[in-house]
Amino acid sequence: MNEHDASTIQFIDAGVRSLIDNPRGVLERGLRSEDIVNQAGASQATFFRKFSTKSDFIDSVIGRLTGVRRQSADDVRQAVGSQLKSNHNFLRPTVIALVEKTFPSLVDGTSAATQFLALVHGNRNAVKDDYIRRDQLALAAYEALFDNADAALRRPFTTRSFATTVNALLDGFRVRAKIDPGSVTPAIVSDAVLALLGAVVDTSGEHQHLDDMVGFTADPALADPAVARPLPRDPRAAIIAAARAELGKRGYFMTRMDEIADNASVPRDALKKLFPTKPHILVAALQSRVDALREAVADDILIGLDEISIIDNFLLRCAQLAADESAFMDALLVAVAHDTYGEPEGLLSVKQKLNIPAIIGPVIQQGQDKGSLALIGSPVDLAAGITNTLLMRCFTRRGVSPEENATFIGDLLLRGLQQSR
Repeated sequence: MNEHDASTIQFIDAGVRSLIDNPRGVLERGLRSEDIVNQAGASQATFFRKFSTKSDFIDSVIGRLTGVRRQSADDVRQAVGSQLKSNHNFLRPTVIALVEKTFPSLVDGTSAATQFLALVHGNRNAVKDDYIRRDQLALAAYEALFDNADAALRRPFTTRSFATTVNALLDGFRVRAKIDPGSVTPAIVSDAVLALLGAVVDTSGEHQHLDDMVGFTADPALADPAVARPLPRDPRAAIIAAARAELGKRGYFMTRMDEIADNASVPRDALKKLFPTKPHILVAALQSRVDALREAVADDILIGLDEISIIDNFLLRCAQLAADESAFMDALLVAVAHDTYGEPEGLLSVKQKLNIPAIIGPVIQQGQDKGSLALIGSPVDLAAGITNTLLMRCFTRRGVSPEENATFIGDLLLRGLQQSR
């Protein structure tokens, strides 16, 4: 909202008060300038000197609704950090104290009404921007609370979804307090915030998933891995499906073979016979896709496509594979790095078994021999560079389509940055 002089602000505040104090009257008669002038204790002439049209006045009122001044993120961090320090870094008394301090503003009727009116009448972008600011304040409070702890959000929560959840929780209390004030107390708000933090924030260092906090609600015997359960008709497929879920939740190193076995309803010793290590599961899950990729490149060579076209097709197929099997491909990247800098797990080198760059190496060699590709490195190094660059792009741009990722890397590596003349 633009800066206004004192008398202009008086008119705008009178308009906001009319909407809050007498919404039925506004619906019946409209937001009349006469009522605004009387509330502001001014004259019609002054009103129309400040606002050339009634529409200008309405715009200013709506701007006031969505122009709530909020603390800065630094102010929130400082306030939370100071409270935490005074409570000797104990979370519960800190949260309770913070809630008690901010509770009056949370349940303030005028504040709640202003927010409701902003949602109904306000500019959509302005309301969205205010939510973004509130999300930033929620994250600032989270960062200050866990500044000295090795804390992470349990998957699938992200900082964005966590902030959205915090503000949705507070908005829910604000609505309930407006209608039923006796049901909302500082104690219930602080308990709810602590419950959310307890479920979502992981301080164990084990990269936990939210599922780790939710137990079985069916037969308790199902939670006991020692209890015999029917073996799946296809144990191998069940194990791969369970591994996909576990790797997606926890990542490669924090995924445990016992958890995979239990979730697949396969005895743990049977799992070890089928798949001695995690790399064995990766190979089984991805081998057919890598073989299909190899066959597709062979077909492109057979029908006489040029080297650039073959590599473009290869990039697109790799990007599609990364999108289709994100959990396994993420794990493959980590396992390959482990192979490179350490010993292969269980003497199985996933880097050799699933050597995706080797598929395109002969094409690069052919292009170099014909002079269509530059001699700037060996085919092996160039194939690895092209493949790894694409996969890294796919891993860091998950919201982008495989086609866009493949095109970006193809343009960058095959056609370069130099401007054509």
